[in-house]
Amino acid sequence: MFDKDKIGHSFPAFSLTIERTKIHELALAIGDENPIYHDLAAARSAGYTDLPLPPTTPTIFTFWGNTQIWEQLTSVGINVMRVLHGEEEYEYVAPIAANDTLTGITTIVDGKSRRGKDGSSMDILTTETRYTNQHDQHVLSARTMFIVREAAAQGV
Repeated sequence: MFDKDKIGHSFPAFSLTIERTKIHELALAIGDENPIYHDLAAARSAGYTDLPLPPTTPTIFTFWGNTQIWEQLTSVGINVMRVLHGEEEYEYVAPIAANDTLTGITTIVDGKSRRGKDGSSMDILTTETRYTNQHDQHVLSARTMFIVREAAAQGV
């Protein structure tokens, strides 16, 4: 069962630099042929300073920048072997483009537990990562919901 005392707990900051090549590769991987994600001249003619991010790019920020997230969740009692991805949402506060360096701080903002009739339990944990850029400007908030399903104890 999720320890509600962990709500408000923040993990150490992490940083990542948004690389132009990574934006291009991600757009290729998701099949987005919009030239603003592939060509600097096209991005600039559309009013961007550099290649902008495809809207769902923050999904991979954790894997690029916060490589310790699974150990961090384990340290607060989350069984990461039982985690299901529940939901993600992004609030873009300012533009993010290639060559920006972002710093994120992830905080547990909500958590609740449910018990099934069969004795199983399900924890629903929500984190929020607040990103600032190299100018210390808040540019993005990303909320992620994790679902942790634990099987009922045998012989109960």
